[in-house]
Order: sequence, then C-alpha cells, then structure tokens
Amino acid sequence: MKKILLFLLISSTVLAQNVDYNKIILPAGAQGADFAEKLVQLAWKNHPNNEMFIREVNVARYDLKKSAVEWLDIVHFQANLNEFVLNPGNDPLSRGAFFPKYNVRADVSLAMLFNIPYNNKQNRERVMIAQTQVNAQKLAVRNNVLKAYNEYIMREKIYKIQSQLALDNETSHKLTEQRFKSGEITFEAYSTSLTSYSAITLSQLQAEKDFKNAKLDLEQMIGMKLEDVR
Repeated sequence: MKKILLFLLISSTVLAQNVDYNKIILPAGAQGADFAEKLVQLAWKNHPNNEMFIREVNVARYDLKKSAVEWLDIVHFQANLNEFVLNPGNDPLSRGAFFPKYNVRADVSLAMLFNIPYNNKQNRERVMIAQTQVNAQKLAVRNNVLKAYNEYIMREKIYKIQSQLALDNETSHKLTEQRFKSGEITFEAYSTSLTSYSAITLSQLQAEKDFKNAKLDLEQMIGMKLEDVR
C-alpha cells in the first residue's frame, strides 16, 4: 500500500511540472546550443507545417479581438445629409427638423447580453487550443529531428565501418586472386574469397544508401543541406 501511495505521489509530482516550451525549441542565437539543437531550431523555423500552426494562433487571437468589440453593435449612428441640412437658409419652412443631421440609437437584446460574453470565452479557449497545438508541434519537431539526427549519426558510422571492411577485403581478395592465378591456391579457395568480397561489397553499398537516405531525411526536416548548417 505504501509503495502504491509513493508511486502516485511521484506520478502526480511529475505531471504537475510545467514544460518550458521556450527550451523545447531554443530561440535563435541561444548561447551553448550544440549542433543537434541548431538542427531543431532550423526544423522549427523552416518547415512550412510549423508556420501553419503559428498562423492558427494568430487567427484565434484575431477572432478574440473581434468578439471583444461586439458590444459596439449596440450603438448605431446614422448621418442624414440633404439640402435643408447642408443649407439651412433655403429651409424657410423648417423642414430640416424632420431630417436631422444625425441619429443615434442603442439596441440591446437579451441574447446579446449572453452571447457576447460566451463568444469571448469561446474565443479565449480557441486561442489556448491553438497555442497548445503549437506546443505539441514543438515537442513533435524536437523528437523527430533528434531521432533523425541519431539515425544519421549511426548510419554514418556504419557506412564508415563497412567502407573500411570493404577496402580491407578488396586488398585481401586481390592477393587471393594473384595466388590463384599463380596456382598457389585452389579454385575453391578463390571462390570463397570472391563470395566474401561480393557480400561485403553489397553490404557497403547498402550502408552507403542508408547513410545518404538518413541525410536526406534530416535535410528535409531542416530545409537545407547539413553542410550549410553553421
């Protein structure tokens, strides 16, 4: 029972911690940002999907500002321009009294008294929803970019190892081929060497392809070549 209570206490403490989304995507020019963090910054800045989420926040904020001034619909102003108003001297019969320069009226409905506050609350919630989507996108971008970077690093190391193995095996196979031509070894020994050389060469080609594809995937996220990242 004590263990269960301790687990629930720890879980509630962890869940209660607020995430600093300014640290999920570090601001441009942040001190101490390593290469991986720069890739995350570039992915957030350059990928069009992220701009779409940010613009949704702007739209939600505009809707909130729009609903905040709906109270102005209560008051109506009407201007009336005619010959009597513009030139009172031509109005000996005082007909301008029936056509005043302006009219001001106010209309208040019970529905407006309830709808306007509710619209404001609704639009505030939409702003929060849009901002939450931005925060979720930040988490997704960071996760995807760092995973892609890890994949790129791993594929690069595998490619280098396979390239060295292929180079060493090529040297060994050439010696075996010379020995076969001079009659020092049997065809079976040469065939075994050729099979090993072919397999390692294919593995090296596969590793090269995987490395290049991992690089392309990462570059697609950041919107530029890795060589151009500073």
